[in-house]
Amino acid sequence: MESFEHVCKVALEAEGFVVTGNVKFLVRRLTRKASREEWQTHGYEVDLVGTRNEELVLASVKSFFGSRGVNSQSFKGLADESKHCDFGGYKLFNDSELRDHVVELAATRYGFAVDQVKLRLYVGRFAGGHEERVIEHLQGMGVRVETLEKIVDSLIETAQRRTYTDDPVVMTVKALAEAGRLCT
Repeated sequence: MESFEHVCKVALEAEGFVVTGNVKFLVRRLTRKASREEWQTHGYEVDLVGTRNEELVLASVKSFFGSRGVNSQSFKGLADESKHCDFGGYKLFNDSELRDHVVELAATRYGFAVDQVKLRLYVGRFAGGHEERVIEHLQGMGVRVETLEKIVDSLIETAQRRTYTDDPVVMTVKALAEAGRLCT
């Protein structure tokens, strides 16, 4: 699990979810061969899977620290397709057929109804001026977007609890607070 994925895992756990990372779902799809019908199976990886009570969360995590950030050009229906687009890193949100397959597979694997499966995108950094448009676009698809501010608030709240949590992310926040280096 990548570092920022671990940070988001802690935030999801703070909501009462049991969380695992990097789960592959094997999706069988028809190729675009004109000469014959051909099917291929591809493993589609979801960064985080969280479960509690009657809800299953499938989450993609994008940190983009040190780079431009999540932007409109990565989402079909939002991008200006006359410019460079990068839809590949957001297949779960750009390909409704793939999304439906993954949701169905996750529901079956974990014993949930399809309508109990929820999608999320955790974002470390948005490109300047893109945050509101991307969030609105994804919310229109039923996707909950978790911004860095919400993620960090959750981490700080978790670290302030008196209950001991053996997690490097939580302990880092506790250590920064104890050293007076954490501004809240």
